[in-house]
Amino acid sequence: MARYGMVIDLTICNGCYNCFLTCRDEFCGNDYPGYSAGQPMEGGFWMKIHERERGRYPKVKMAFIPMPCMHCEDASCIKAAENGDVYRRPDGIIIIDPVKAVGQRQIASSCPYRAIDWNEALQLPQKCTLCAHLLDDGWKEPRCVEACPTGALAFGDLDDPKSDVHALAAKAEAMHPEYGLKEKVVYIGIPRKFVAGTVA
Repeated sequence: MARYGMVIDLTICNGCYNCFLTCRDEFCGNDYPGYSAGQPMEGGFWMKIHERERGRYPKVKMAFIPMPCMHCEDASCIKAAENGDVYRRPDGIIIIDPVKAVGQRQIASSCPYRAIDWNEALQLPQKCTLCAHLLDDGWKEPRCVEACPTGALAFGDLDDPKSDVHALAAKAEAMHPEYGLKEKVVYIGIPRKFVAGTVA
């Protein structure tokens, strides 16, 4: 069985928002029974893009950080849920049951990455499913990965030594390793301090 994960290379992400838009296109208003209820028309972003500006005019550097659910091995959302209403599939994808998890707001507040949104209309915590419904239908990757024009998002079996994502994961790191969650969405080129100046 595959152990799915994603590597996001921030050095080649140009902030086009294609991953954000395709996620909205796939899930906004669309129910996938057993996987997820539809995203609301406003709010409820399952792929967030954090913009990080460093430096000061005229020397400014911009970084764009796509941030879906991290599908952690030691997921706090699973611990926060009642009666197993958030669960990890054999392939590692974490699913919030769209029926059983109704009313469990503590699931949304349990994630230190703030990757779980609260759908007020449905009274339901919601998040990225890595397009599990499509993967189960034979797709090779989630829509956000398919739509990335620069190849900044890579997806696959982390345990398959022949997969691109396996090789990339070896040089990637968690956005917040201090959380200790064993994230399966990891990053290359996390923005550090930016120092710029001129020589007189």
